[in-house]
Amino acid sequence: MQPIPILMYHSVSDQIDERYRKWAVTPARFSSHMKILSDQGYSVLGVSAVASKLEDGLPLPEKLAVLTFDDGLQDFLTGAFPILEQYRFQATLFVVAGRINETSRWLAPLGEGERPMLRAEEIRVLHSRGIEIGAHSLTHPELDLLEKHECENEIRGSRLMLEQILGADVRTFAYPHGYATAATRRIVQEAGFQSAVRVCHALSDASEDRFGLSRLIVTQDCDPVELISLVEGKGIQVAPPQDRFQKMCWRLARRIRNKLLPQPDPGFHFVALED
Repeated sequence: MQPIPILMYHSVSDQIDERYRKWAVTPARFSSHMKILSDQGYSVLGVSAVASKLEDGLPLPEKLAVLTFDDGLQDFLTGAFPILEQYRFQATLFVVAGRINETSRWLAPLGEGERPMLRAEEIRVLHSRGIEIGAHSLTHPELDLLEKHECENEIRGSRLMLEQILGADVRTFAYPHGYATAATRRIVQEAGFQSAVRVCHALSDASEDRFGLSRLIVTQDCDPVELISLVEGKGIQVAPPQDRFQKMCWRLARRIRNKLLPQPDPGFHFVALED
């Protein structure tokens, strides 16, 4: 079974708080990543392009990399997009829909609560120029800890909001923090998405659940040679189980934490439109 490397980026910027360093790369490092993929003849696609091929039983490019960017930060437009256009690469940008035109306030504990988010008009421009826009919830909560109606609001509401902005279908979803359960995945499917991605730092493949595709974490410390090692899957697991015992234990620990510590009000509620 052909492994599928789905790369996960967040911020592409020179200005980063040290606490957030794991989730950011500089434009220079990102450019070096894209250059080596281009030099070595990789086809670089977005999530839905690959998911559609898998669903239709069509062959994938022999040398394939899938690019994803979480959150919808404005530095995607300034730091990543010009480089993607230079190499004519596709990508999927997962947007926290309830924070469009605002800041990434959920990142405050990592010193990045004031990082600007993309504006609605910028998202439309990116979409018109070939970037796939996916949903990443409304407020970036831990979806697996929410009540069902709250989870549905975050998932369905994010899709509807983005579709209102784009005037086009939003086909793919990324679980905030990578957290999901079988019930969460079912809600995503019932909301009309065709695929969804998690984290796992693993390769995906054609056998993996379309609503829990594995991704590889890319950091600033990953040089171009190491990136190719990731993409080639050297020493990387493939399509680990969705609901492992360790994850269930970690979910229980987070539930206990949330009961003991007061949680901030996300300050946003989307009232879903009637179909």
